[in-house]
Parts: sequence; structure tokens; C-alpha cells
Amino acid sequence: MNYKGFLFDLDDTLIDRKNAYEYMYKIFYDSHKEISDSMSWKIAKEFFWSLSPNGAADQKKSIEAINKKWPSIPNDPIGFKKFYFETMIEGLNPLPNSFKFIKKLNTLGIKWGIVTNGDHYQFKKVEKVGWGKIIPFLLASDIYGAKKPDPMIYHEAVRLLDIGKTKKDYSEILFIGDNPYTDILGAHNVGMKTAWIKMGKNYPNDAPYPDLIINSVEELFDLL
Repeated sequence: MNYKGFLFDLDDTLIDRKNAYEYMYKIFYDSHKEISDSMSWKIAKEFFWSLSPNGAADQKKSIEAINKKWPSIPNDPIGFKKFYFETMIEGLNPLPNSFKFIKKLNTLGIKWGIVTNGDHYQFKKVEKVGWGKIIPFLLASDIYGAKKPDPMIYHEAVRLLDIGKTKKDYSEILFIGDNPYTDILGAHNVGMKTAWIKMGKNYPNDAPYPDLIINSVEELFDLL
């Protein structure tokens, strides 16, 4: 099928959130003796991943859980959020061949953009990997005012793509993401085609089944 446009999630779709997340928490672990004295990095890493179900984390809830486990670590949501994002961005890299794919979209004149749950830090992420000037648009939920899977943010993305707003137009857009409950559910509900990036996981039974299941955006070259 020839698609009129492509919409991407950002984290663990185009950029490597997984390794950046572990990079950030390893620094946090090493800088807090109360954690490193109480458990190995392997066990601590399992705990830190439990704070990020389905590839998303609430920093306020995360520091509350950390403070509950290690009371000597202050429950400071503002300070923790700053550390969380700034340190993750330090360790951030694109996923393999994602730049090659989006560059190809630009070369072919195919319309595309990024739809991501988050705030201004999402823009800092794309600047960190050097993509600030090549992305047609980045729609960040906390700035726009609606989060995936709310249909509003998908409708706004279609408006920004500027390829038409009929049912047929929506069905000729491919949304690519790693989260079944935000990316795939929301795109499916507005009539888009969907591609789920596995990230080593199995697809859940309680979300709409994607049109494609892939390991990375690299597998989409055949669609161009």
C-alpha cells in the first residue's frame, strides 16, 4: 500500500529511550549510597523499570515511590523531573536507521511528523540527536493540550500533515509507535493504519491489533 503520510511516536520509536532511561537511573543509583548499599544494580534496575509501565513514566509518582523505599532521598518532584529529563537527554541516541528512514521521507517529499506525549523536553530530545531542522513538525501533548490516545491530538496531526481529512485520507496514514494503549489505540480509533514496534515485547490482548508488527522503522523501507 502507498501511504500519503507517516506519523511517528518519538520515544522507543525513533529514539532510544530504553538505554537513555537506564543511563539516567544508573547515574541516580551510583550517586545515592542508600540505594547502592542496599541492592545490586541488577535488582535496582528492575525496580526502576517497574516505575515505567508500557514505556511511560510519571516523574512525580516515580520519586514518591523512590522516597517511600529510601526515605532519605527527598520527595522533590520538580528537582527530580529536571534531573530525569536532562540526564536522559545526555544519554540519548537515535534508534538504528531511524534517521536514514526519515531522511528518505524528506527526499521523496512524503509528508510526516511526530506525535508524542510530553512537554518541551521532547523538543530538546530531537535537538540532542540533531534532528531539529529536518522534522516537519513535532506535536507534544502537554503543549497542545491533549494526550494520546485522545482523538484530538490525532486530528491536529492530520491538519498539520495537510493531506485531507476524509475517512480515506485517514486510512492512508500510517502511525508508528511502541505503546499499544496510546499510539496504536488512538490511531486505530480515528481510522489510521498502525505499525507497532515490538521492543522485545508481546502484543497485549486488550488493545486493537496493529496492521503491522515490526522490530524497527527500518522494516518500513519497503513501503516507500
